[in-house]
Amino acid sequence: MTIRRLDPSDWARFREIRLDMLRAAPRAFGATQSEWAAKPEREIRDWLSKVHTIAVFDGPRLLGTAGFQRRPGSRNTHRGEVVAVYLRPEARGQGHAARLFAALAVAARGEGLLQLELEVADWNAAAIASYARAGFVQVGKMPRAMQDGARFTDTLVMVLALDAG
Repeated sequence: MTIRRLDPSDWARFREIRLDMLRAAPRAFGATQSEWAAKPEREIRDWLSKVHTIAVFDGPRLLGTAGFQRRPGSRNTHRGEVVAVYLRPEARGQGHAARLFAALAVAARGEGLLQLELEVADWNAAAIASYARAGFVQVGKMPRAMQDGARFTDTLVMVLALDAG
């Protein structure tokens, strides 16, 4: 297993797993598969240059990702938003999520962040448990955070303090 940051040259691999995650769990993400399928190479490369994305590989095969981006605004630069967290089904239950979150925390600390934040669909018990094992703590709930037609999804807001002893 290899864990490393993706860079813009990884755009095709990332696009493939991004489409897989949006197809496999369409209600779990803010983006849609059709939005990402329509993105040109240039936009995906740009996304990877802006979002610090960690990936776990088995040889050349990309098994999972987790990314963060710094919150905008001078008073928010100590905070990072976690995005694009996904493990392919065959990679689950093997400790890869813990390794991804540990690498993400190291990278965020290296960029001077003091906390990572995420929103997770309140029905996604497996993801919630995985985040909790990684040290994320629920600090709130966002009602109607995502809308898909007439259906809404509430999200739990979770935070990982990076400067805690």
